[in-house]
Amino acid sequence: MAVHNPRHGNPLIKQAVLRPGNFSELFSLWHRFPNAVPFAGGTALIRVGSDPVRGASQEHPELPEHILSLERLEDLRSITRTERYLEIGAMVYLNEIIALGKTVPSAFSQTLQGIAGPQVRNLATLGGNICIAGDVTAPLTALDARYELRSASGSRWVPAIRFSTEQKSLAEGELLTRIRVPLDEWESAIYRKFQIQEGEGGVLIILVQNQKDTLTRIQVVFAGEVLLREKESESFLQGKALPLNRRDVVYYRKCWETYLEGLEKPGILLRARIINAVESGILDLAD
Repeated sequence: MAVHNPRHGNPLIKQAVLRPGNFSELFSLWHRFPNAVPFAGGTALIRVGSDPVRGASQEHPELPEHILSLERLEDLRSITRTERYLEIGAMVYLNEIIALGKTVPSAFSQTLQGIAGPQVRNLATLGGNICIAGDVTAPLTALDARYELRSASGSRWVPAIRFSTEQKSLAEGELLTRIRVPLDEWESAIYRKFQIQEGEGGVLIILVQNQKDTLTRIQVVFAGEVLLREKESESFLQGKALPLNRRDVVYYRKCWETYLEGLEKPGILLRARIINAVESGILDLAD
């Protein structure tokens, strides 16, 4: 099907919308039209069409020549749960996940609810938010989620942190199809969202497990322009008795300060906000 783009005056310039009914058709079409852009909720294409000067959406955002619509691929809309995992298709809308209630880990659910408004969340898909390095990157990395990437030759699973830190996570002709979220029990889940200025902000997630007054596991992830995780400080705190003493908190903050000093991003103001939020979260575990 071809759809005329009213941005162009010439009616002969059209966008071809390809609608495969299964994965075999999808990869066959993608092979024939390698420049085709996968289309799910469409919010990323709206962002592409935004005016970089005025910040407002263009009246007719420029669309790619070939659009690979995923709307008929029912496998991408499925949600299943086992005792250990929640598996979510990449085409599931954000509000559908929120509607699952307590089945969804708290840090993940809070992050989803903090994304735009209900109207956008009714259109935006989980896979789309992941692929634009959106807010869900933080909780999914902290929760040790894994992503299924499918191509014409088969599928593979990659950890969320690897997907977000590799320069080219998706190979050519590869599609994000499923997200597997572990349902581990976390005694504490802290969510913070920062917006310093246009284009600079992100989400911080702190997850804590403890057993018999001992800190058994802590995972702290910030996701914005860059993905941040300071593993040395996590290793330092694991096994510590609760409540933590103040020296442990001071050392933890110093680890993050040293870690961020060696990075080009984020900016000074956002960096300070992250460090303060990290320290505040750890203080909740201190005496």
